[in-house]
Amino acid sequence: MAMDSQVRLPRRLALVRGMAAAGGIVVAASQRGKLAGVEAQGELLTVSGGGVNLKKMPGPDGGPEVPLRELFSVDAHYAQCVIEDNVAAFAMQTFAMGEVMIEPHSFFMAMYANEVSLVGIYDLGEGRRMARLTGALGCATEAGTASGRVGSREAIEPAFFDIEAVDGGHGGGASGDSFTFKVYFSPDQAPLNHDIFGPEPTFTGDMVAGEITIGSASAVPLLSSPPGTPAA
Repeated sequence: MAMDSQVRLPRRLALVRGMAAAGGIVVAASQRGKLAGVEAQGELLTVSGGGVNLKKMPGPDGGPEVPLRELFSVDAHYAQCVIEDNVAAFAMQTFAMGEVMIEPHSFFMAMYANEVSLVGIYDLGEGRRMARLTGALGCATEAGTASGRVGSREAIEPAFFDIEAVDGGHGGGASGDSFTFKVYFSPDQAPLNHDIFGPEPTFTGDMVAGEITIGSASAVPLLSSPPGTPAA
């Protein structure tokens, strides 16, 4: 998504956010050439993955919970979290507007990163690893209620984020993979999303599809042409 219309947040503040997310840990591999991975005990590691987080939202009038699917992807250079649609109505507790009833097929949220820093990769023990990333994004949200619509799919508001991506082993969520996307919405820079989600919402859920991989960085040489291309 193009971010030309987005208000750029101060880079100094973004750096402060990134340092806070790291818990004061300074990553030795800070050169541009090492931004794709973090060197740990002589091994260069990186993170990539994507999938679906499933969350359960309150049903209308106290009815059964309603599933809501969040699609996400992440690597050392990019991250996103998107809800394209809601198949059924659900109740939503907002930060500044109280509880609202979202109509079927009327909820949309898209967060696309435009700055990403891989802060660190950590050994959680028993073969589990966690990657922490921080940066800046643009978020567009639209919600339809019985009385009208708020927000827009085109209006982008800026925010900062912290990500924790866990690789529990091959097999995705069933093996312990998880993805957590914490976002910092300023009431001045992102008034709509602040009013809906609050100042520091965390987007996550049960990972029902996909895979997070944290492992050695791999590289291949640049070839002059793809296979099957006729010779000049």
